[in-house]
Amino acid sequence: MPRKNAQRSGSPLYWSAESWAFISFRLFLGLLMLTAGLGKFKNQDGAYSFDAYYGGVVTWIVSAFEKTALPGFLVSLYAYSIGYVEILLGALLLLGVKTKWALALIALTLVSLAFGQMLLGTQESGATVNQIAIYLLVTAAALYFVRHNKFESLR
Repeated sequence: MPRKNAQRSGSPLYWSAESWAFISFRLFLGLLMLTAGLGKFKNQDGAYSFDAYYGGVVTWIVSAFEKTALPGFLVSLYAYSIGYVEILLGALLLLGVKTKWALALIALTLVSLAFGQMLLGTQESGATVNQIAIYLLVTAAALYFVRHNKFESLR
């Protein structure tokens, strides 16, 4: 009889509420980052291309931040890498590779995105900062519940 209980303890039916909360946060944030990164490579026709990223997203970021106090080379470095960073972090989180580190890097990425929107100071950026703040709260909750991670490929 004790053997059946030991076998059932690993079943998703017997996970704690904290484990379910963490897996929900992890899936949400992983999909959010993955789709945000892939969306940067999508052109107007709905096809994915590097031209859409380098010709559209990168040039828009660089031109939008020319008016700010940020050095141009840092803006360019950020603009060229942000799409790849979002895809990588989303994939790491979904695959369960270094979950705590991926969540910490997602939090830093979200803070950097919010900071950039604050520097732009437009009316739309205020709503974007609020949305990023909500994602940051979800990331903080995921970091809090990370000890209840049931699926992790590499620690």
